Amino acid sequence: MTPNYIDLGLSSPMSVELRKLVEEQLIVDLKYYDVKSDNLKFDWSNSCIEGHLSNHLNSSLENYSEIYVYDNSNNLIAEGWMDYINSSEYLDKSTFFITYWDNVIIWNNKEKLFEKLEFGIPNHIWEKIPENLKKFLKNDKLKKIQLDNNKKGFSK
Repeated sequence: MTPNYIDLGLSSPMSVELRKLVEEQLIVDLKYYDVKSDNLKFDWSNSCIEGHLSNHLNSSLENYSEIYVYDNSNNLIAEGWMDYINSSEYLDKSTFFITYWDNVIIWNNKEKLFEKLEFGIPNHIWEKIPENLKKFLKNDKLKKIQLDNNKKGFSK
């Protein structure tokens, strides 16, 4: 597959500022899955809307699927779905915002190294969420995990 770094797919409503933040946070999250490089490029051209709509930094975003991440040699490094926690959906005047990989496959030279199958807020993201926000997210996290508890996934 040839990467397309120009076409933003259905993620096009995201502002440049918000996209930069989202990509930076997704790169940080990839480190949890043992991706070491910071020099990664995103292909949003096939991105699909998956139903979680919000606004942040005066821009709209969704949780998107079919996001591809490549290294500087255009080798596929990761692909998957992203989701996010935007505290302003739950608490007025709250500014906590974080994106993470909700479902991700990690690649190295066309070899699948790892696949996170379960949906829901991963433990390493949960630990970063302010306590006053967790009470709003706990039920959503449990519902997502219960729906997918028959799948084998990754836990660290």
